Amino acid sequence: MKISITYLLFTLVVLTSGCSGGGDFDESDEITPNKEKAEQLFIKGKLAEMKYNYYEALENYNTALKYDKSPGIYYALSELYFDLGKYNESFLNIQKALDYDPNNISYLEQEANAYLGLDNLQKAADVYESILRKDSTYTYGLYTLARIYQELSQPSKAIVIYEKITDRIGYDYDVLRRMYEIYYGYKEYDKCADMLKAVLQLDPYDSEIIEQLAMLYIRQNKFQEAKDIYEELIRLNPNNRDMQTELVKIYFYQDETDKAFKKFGDLIGKDSLTFREKLQVGELYFNQITNDVNSLNIAKNIFSNLQSNYPAEWLPYYYLGTIYMEENNQSMSNDEFSKAIQVADTSLDAYVQIGLTYYNKGKNEEAERILREGISKDEQDFRLNYLLGLTLQAGGKTSEAVTYYERAAKNNSADINVLSALALAYNSIGKYDESNLAYEKALKLDPNNPLILNNYAYNLSERGEKLDKALEMAKLAIDIEPENASYLDTIGWIYFKLKKYKLAVKYIRKSLEINGGSAVVNDHLGDVYKEMGEKDNALIYWRKALELSPSDERIKSKISNNS
Repeated sequence: MKISITYLLFTLVVLTSGCSGGGDFDESDEITPNKEKAEQLFIKGKLAEMKYNYYEALENYNTALKYDKSPGIYYALSELYFDLGKYNESFLNIQKALDYDPNNISYLEQEANAYLGLDNLQKAADVYESILRKDSTYTYGLYTLARIYQELSQPSKAIVIYEKITDRIGYDYDVLRRMYEIYYGYKEYDKCADMLKAVLQLDPYDSEIIEQLAMLYIRQNKFQEAKDIYEELIRLNPNNRDMQTELVKIYFYQDETDKAFKKFGDLIGKDSLTFREKLQVGELYFNQITNDVNSLNIAKNIFSNLQSNYPAEWLPYYYLGTIYMEENNQSMSNDEFSKAIQVADTSLDAYVQIGLTYYNKGKNEEAERILREGISKDEQDFRLNYLLGLTLQAGGKTSEAVTYYERAAKNNSADINVLSALALAYNSIGKYDESNLAYEKALKLDPNNPLILNNYAYNLSERGEKLDKALEMAKLAIDIEPENASYLDTIGWIYFKLKKYKLAVKYIRKSLEINGGSAVVNDHLGDVYKEMGEKDNALIYWRKALELSPSDERIKSKISNNS
């Protein structure tokens, strides 16, 4: 094997630098100090190391130390032990080297490496910081220090080090990427953009980075800058549908709606779009409102455009009303809903949609008003009757709700949702036979509907009625949805009613593991423990239930009577 003379000369320099005389030799050792012998053994060790004979190298280094305790030998041992994965030995040897020469940068770097091997990141960072204090121009270990700070979840320190790197050695792709990640985590999007622009100085034609910059501009609401980028990218790559989709989105956001529809038509291979197709585009963005903050404004621009161009269509008015409701502009929302009903004329769809929207937002009075107005035009429309029943029941008017559920069921006897709601309502007002009959009708239509099975079983268990039948239905519901917290509570409660308390605890506890935020389920578990004679456990869960439902007098009474 050809050995580099320069390398061997370097090892001799390392060996002799900071070299001590015989006074540092352990006087108890019988071997006489001999620097020349130590150098020979050191070189022999280096040659063995270069031939990958690591254990022969270790033997030579350790023997060399008997003749001369040079820090260079300790340093070589530390490096070799580190390469062999023996980090404790590596650390001990570099400490001995530093005892002789505490300001040696190479030794300090090796100490940091040893700490890294021992998974002591903070100590490694401290060593690199000490190097920087000794030498403000130090560059070699900066990248490692920055990475350590990222691993330690100290991004503010990491970014300072990365900035030093770019100041000293210019732009580096990996450094810029990591700086981007840190700035993005801090939501410093302007600096993120600067990092991407710096990457583009390294490679001006990196289309992925260019597109990433465009997306970053969108996040910053810098739509013009994003549009300029996408238009240029599409000019270079006209078949990229993803970029065309983003450009369409920007056109819509900037209220260039006609231009956006034209571009969207190009995407689907159509010269022009019908009203229905344009409406579907608007609905596409409308349905993304909860996940994408920009979609609300895009949808508003689309429906405003459709309202102007198709004034005889009621749906744009409806969607604008819903958007204004999302913006908490109730006055504008009500105006748009009124226009939708006026334009819809004899169509009941507008009443259904607007009533449902009010109901879903918990605006029961408004929902009731609209739905009653719709029913006045057609008393037999099952949708309006069903929705009015839901609205009335939500407002605590269950007896009145039954009237509308019955009418809905009469006009659509095969609708599972109507039968389920009717069964629950009957049970709430004490019409248990009628409730059971409604459940049975629903199960004939869909014998394996887990919600119907669960609700029917729970209602029976609450009444202490047909518990064996209730248990069979609850088991079937659990087989279908084994991780449903409500269903687990139901079967647990049935076991409680059957006085099978251990099984009751098993299922109700599992329900709470999935969803611990239910006052009812915590109350149930408290009741089970009470019957098992475990009053302390009962109080724990009743108190949890009371925390979740502070006004429940029934739970307060249980706690008071058992404390």
